[in-house]
Amino acid sequence: MSYIVLARKWRPQGFEDLIGQETVVTTFKNALSSGKIAHAYLLSGPRGVGKTSSARILAKALNCQQRKDSEPCGQCESCKAITAGSSVDVFEIDGASNNSVDAVRELRETVKYAPSGGKYKIYIIDEVHMLSTSAFNALLKTLEEPPPHVIFIFATTEPKKVPATILSRCQHHSFRRVNKGVIKEQLRKITAAEKISIQEAALEMVAKAADGSMRDALTLLDQAYSFSDKITEKELQVLLGLPEAEIISNLSGTILSGNITGTLSIIKELTERGSDLRQIIKELVEHFRNLAVVKVTQGDKELLEFSDDEMQRLRGLSSSISIEELTVLLSELLRLEYEIKSAVNPRYSLELGLLRTSFVKGMTSIEQVMKMLGDEQAEGYVRESSPKTSVVPGATKDNENNLHPSKFEISDNTPEKKTEPVTQPDAGNKFIIDNKEELWQKLLEHLDAEDHLLSCKLAEAQLINLTTTDLTIGFNGGMFVLADSIKKNTTVIESILKKLSGHKIKLKTTSLSRKETKKDVSKIKKEVFAEPLVQDAMRIFSGSLINVKPLTEENE
Repeated sequence: MSYIVLARKWRPQGFEDLIGQETVVTTFKNALSSGKIAHAYLLSGPRGVGKTSSARILAKALNCQQRKDSEPCGQCESCKAITAGSSVDVFEIDGASNNSVDAVRELRETVKYAPSGGKYKIYIIDEVHMLSTSAFNALLKTLEEPPPHVIFIFATTEPKKVPATILSRCQHHSFRRVNKGVIKEQLRKITAAEKISIQEAALEMVAKAADGSMRDALTLLDQAYSFSDKITEKELQVLLGLPEAEIISNLSGTILSGNITGTLSIIKELTERGSDLRQIIKELVEHFRNLAVVKVTQGDKELLEFSDDEMQRLRGLSSSISIEELTVLLSELLRLEYEIKSAVNPRYSLELGLLRTSFVKGMTSIEQVMKMLGDEQAEGYVRESSPKTSVVPGATKDNENNLHPSKFEISDNTPEKKTEPVTQPDAGNKFIIDNKEELWQKLLEHLDAEDHLLSCKLAEAQLINLTTTDLTIGFNGGMFVLADSIKKNTTVIESILKKLSGHKIKLKTTSLSRKETKKDVSKIKKEVFAEPLVQDAMRIFSGSLINVKPLTEENE
């Protein structure tokens, strides 16, 4: 007897053999048990997941002469004939080669005749989406009101191409990709029955390469068994052109570290070995997708089918990179995968694409740049505060352990102790604070600890007057746009002022006249050159200050 390939030999013959499609199996069993049989079924899903096998099993169950509950016996004449493909009551039609309107008209002529031996006359049309529009239209009336002895079962991988008029007349069942773990268990069962020697790692590789298709998994296993009686991981990698896990790990490591020299060396080695570079980029996309999932979900095992050791390794790799960088890398790799599919020279396209990914590690986010530009962050200072007592930035420090507040101290556990600033009478029964410049600086420093951006905006204002009831600040014409942001945060600023001074001080903003804002240009240059923010910006971006121009001059 001629050799039968594993995909045919192990084709499901009953609902119990149909793995990975529990929902569909349960629906068919219940329908058969209760007698609720539809006149038309549409089975859709990826290739190799059991659509045609399910159609045959359903046909056997419907015409089985000794059926118990919902499972066909497989031993009666009807079951044997359907299994052998010789049943006169079950017609399997290929939609790709019988897609004309004439073929459908011929089918309509045979529909009216009663079945020869079984209870139903069953038409199984595979790849039904390949039928022409005229053929679909010719089938509509028969499909809507078929004779009571006729049942249609359609199978397709592309249900979107089936007209809505056909879909609405069918009971639609969607088949899913088979889980990798389920495929692996079925392969283990088959290799044991066929006495095939295969390593566990090789079995894992076959299940992964099948990509959810049980038929593809059996085809790959058949191919590997023909190659060697003892299937090992190395042999399977050579046979299928799959990259070694170590190579993918090393390549991802060079990409994450931005080591373009190491990346190009690995690509050169893979090219010399004759590896499929399209498969390499596919594996890389999957690897970085797994890293992103681990980073976001903290290693949810329901989303990733990995062992504890593999999960630990992925966590270690993901800890060295931010989710923002991973997102950019994965987007670039997906784009590269698309480019390589149609590339004339895949090696050059892969090298150029991975060269682009090496720049990701050197990128700096806007938040990091803002932190680098901040005065204290750029100088490397770290603010420290006691868990019980918070001392304002204006305090003097003799050593690391002894702090001496200058005039103001805020305590969480004891009543506020304040030294009232020296004041002098004013015409409106208000008191002008003598040390207003010092209090202004303390306000900016204290606000910087809470909201650095707001502190920078407030620093652009000029202090006009500070009393025990009012703080008046002014913006020149070019900077008055910041006044709205200051006004929105008035409550925060006034709260800090009360803590620092002990007075309830209201914040007022005004626009300065040109006369008030105009300064000597040479003085402005000195102030700009002395500004730490400007110095940090020139240091970080390797820049130089060419000219300083007051904002008021731009409008003159």
